[in-house]
Amino acid sequence: MINSKTISAVLITLFCLGNTITAQEAAIHSKINSDMYENFSKAFATLDYDLFASIHSKDMIRITGGDGGEIKDVKTYLKGYQKRWSDPKRKPAPIDFRLFERVYSDSLVSERGIYRVTYTDDKNQVSYSYGQFHVLLRLEGGNWRILIDYDSNEGKSINKTSYDSAFPLSEYKKYWKH
Repeated sequence: MINSKTISAVLITLFCLGNTITAQEAAIHSKINSDMYENFSKAFATLDYDLFASIHSKDMIRITGGDGGEIKDVKTYLKGYQKRWSDPKRKPAPIDFRLFERVYSDSLVSERGIYRVTYTDDKNQVSYSYGQFHVLLRLEGGNWRILIDYDSNEGKSINKTSYDSAFPLSEYKKYWKH
């Protein structure tokens, strides 16, 4: 016969186990978001080429879809940012991300989402550019790095509505596919 102390002990153990798993999941998602999106956004906001380069795998492939699509290796892709961001007249253009899918294993992450870049002109007029992306991240040296980066504005159909319909990075339970 099972007594109330045994039932209580089992329930407490299950509760603690559930909390441990939830905490581990949150830590994994937080690490991915920090390594990828926080650093990517910080690099754009500060025009920090070295930080930007550090989040890309040495094996990275960049694909721009849509009209005039192209494929670049990591050196060619990063060289473009190094040149662009070294212009002293260049203004930072903050970038924000929202996701609609994350699939991960112990060493790879596939993510799809929408980004928004904010531009401010010399008259303080603000405009936005949107795109849809699909990245494959690989765990390298304890950090998540971009291995494949594909984006497209899908014939200029990606917009504020698209951005708003994806989920904030903090809401991983809504976009995480497990």
